[in-house]
Amino acid sequence: MSISRRNLLITGASLGAASAAGILGWELSKLETQARILIAGGGAAGIGIANKLQMYLKGAHITVVDPRPYHWYQPGQTLLLAGAYKTQADVVSSNQQYINSDIKWITAEISEFDPEHNQVRTSKNDALSYDYLIVATGLELRYDLIEGLDTQQIGKDGIASIYLSPEAGVASHQQALKFAQSNGGEAVFTRPHGAMKCAGAPMKAANLVEYFVRKGGKREQFNVHYMTAENSLFAVKVFNKRLQDIWQERQITAHYQHELKAIDTQSQKAWFSTPDGTQAQQPWNFIHIVPPMSPIPVVRNSALADNDRFKGYLEVDQYSLQHKRYHNVFGLGDTVGTPIGKTAASVKAQLPVVAKNLLSLLREEKVTARWNGYTSCPMILDVGHAMLWEFDYSMQPVTALPFEVVDPLEKSQLAWVMEKSLIRPVYDVMLEGYTPI
Repeated sequence: MSISRRNLLITGASLGAASAAGILGWELSKLETQARILIAGGGAAGIGIANKLQMYLKGAHITVVDPRPYHWYQPGQTLLLAGAYKTQADVVSSNQQYINSDIKWITAEISEFDPEHNQVRTSKNDALSYDYLIVATGLELRYDLIEGLDTQQIGKDGIASIYLSPEAGVASHQQALKFAQSNGGEAVFTRPHGAMKCAGAPMKAANLVEYFVRKGGKREQFNVHYMTAENSLFAVKVFNKRLQDIWQERQITAHYQHELKAIDTQSQKAWFSTPDGTQAQQPWNFIHIVPPMSPIPVVRNSALADNDRFKGYLEVDQYSLQHKRYHNVFGLGDTVGTPIGKTAASVKAQLPVVAKNLLSLLREEKVTARWNGYTSCPMILDVGHAMLWEFDYSMQPVTALPFEVVDPLEKSQLAWVMEKSLIRPVYDVMLEGYTPI
């Protein structure tokens, strides 16, 4: 974007009367601007940043482009598997419930990014011009990379995957209970290689199903296998060691560097690639599948994609979340190329960073806001107990609060209550744009 265009966008300083913003009701002045801000993606990150920018800008033209006609509370999928949530209605709500009436919503897919000309094209063949672009398009679930798997089978015949859809979350719980009430068998849980949304979810699934089996009273007749393509359970060493100890007690067996490649639903067998180049075969009576994940095709095949360290992901500075080559472009959420941080908790921490840095560009000031990689994972252990895990780029335990609410290494009823009942209201407030700045 040219200097002359940028100068034209800034039409005034701040409002005389400040607008109330933030949960604590602090006063912030709005910047008058005619900037065209296009947000690609209308999930948690897209809706959250649209509403947040409305708090700080007056006159901006904010547009969100997303094909999904509803909002999906994806952190609730493990609660569907646990049975704490009962129906798909517990995780599905109307987009309009969160979107400010001044924000334009276009129900379409992005079919092309053209950052050289500050344009995107949609599936409706519309060309949309922007002054600033925020990419929050999420990830693609690559079930297609698992040979023999038909996603229509998920939720049937012992096949589960909470990632697929709200309906699959409900059906996966039913399959888990059916397996736990049987006379025994092999339970298999998979974890793909590389970045994925909520990397703790596959382990939560293993914990929950093992818990259901124990409740059935025939634990000795079941084997529980966790097949991960990675070489550890969790990237934070102290959390990894704690979970290893718990699994030793609960007789959950971890198989490292085993990546699911194929499945035969008739014979109930799965095949995994291994480091020595051979395939390991594993029988199953119940299998929870987590598919490989990648940025959606329009991102990974675009000029915006990283072709180096985070191949296919949006090429951003991991602290400012500003694109490294197109400085009027920012990224949010799962699609960004950062070492960690594909959780709703990360989005909550990223929103004020992107908002502040975009404001800095509008004011022709230096971009200074930084995201430290904060993320969190309430590690569910059973129905009623969890451990609250928080960390950042240091890969050391941290807490977002001025004090530690629960010991992150101890089994906690409070951590379960936070996951089940307290995180959703905070999430909904985040969608409305209320986060610290």
